[in-house]
Amino acid sequence: MYLDFYNLNEYPFAISCDARFFYESNVHREALANMQYTIEQRKGMVLVTGEIGAGKTFLGNMLAGRLGVGATTVVVSHPPRSSKQLLRAVAARSGVTVGKADDVSSLADALEEHLERAHRRGRTVALILDEAQDLTPNALEELRLMWNWERQGQRLLQIVLIAQPELRDLLLEPRWEALRQRIVLSYHLGPLSAEDTTAYIAHRLHVASDGRCLADFTAEAIRTIHEASDGIPRLINTICDNSLLAAYAKGVYRIYTDLISEILRDMTCWNAGIAQPAPSGRPDTE
Repeated sequence: MYLDFYNLNEYPFAISCDARFFYESNVHREALANMQYTIEQRKGMVLVTGEIGAGKTFLGNMLAGRLGVGATTVVVSHPPRSSKQLLRAVAARSGVTVGKADDVSSLADALEEHLERAHRRGRTVALILDEAQDLTPNALEELRLMWNWERQGQRLLQIVLIAQPELRDLLLEPRWEALRQRIVLSYHLGPLSAEDTTAYIAHRLHVASDGRCLADFTAEAIRTIHEASDGIPRLINTICDNSLLAAYAKGVYRIYTDLISEILRDMTCWNAGIAQPAPSGRPDTE
């Protein structure tokens, strides 16, 4: 709707995992580099946690892309509810032919044989399991058993768990000590800082317009967005997209604090702090 008005080629704050829009903060850069190294060197299991909307899935997709042609990457986005569902999902996405009547034992044998063949060819097979906090105890136990598959001292399957923080709490329980000890790299994605929020917004506007975007978020408006969103990227996207729409409706390019306040009051449904416009009603001057 507002693309031509702002000189945009596409929507800059769409909720998607387009790699071009990935903002690589220092934390994300470090996490990606260490995750890639851990998988390629077959060092151990990886755990990435973060609050809802923090960009965990996006980070997992970026990791999958960076593993390159030398690896087979299996992404399971919907957590299996049983050990059989887990084995079936991983096997099918790895290229193993599975039948409806296959039981847990036959699925495990077929998948292990497939991974062994990949190992002999020098291929790394990585499993990226999203929303892992929803795995059932049976599925978690099966994951531990899958991790035990090895040949010549090297693991056949590299595993990345992407989850909300409650998985960390679950793994602290004594029954999961064996699984917890297999995690050699762990990252928690916190919120973006105020500086990163500024850079994040600028990056997405630049990518969407090839640097020709006419929209102008004032520094004070961005501070308000950061405070209201707590630095959560998904919420930043929602506020910014609604702000562009509202400014377009008003026929203005510059996005001020009072406009952000209107958005927070009228166009969002979460309990965010609403910044009040200046008593004079004058727009920001920065």
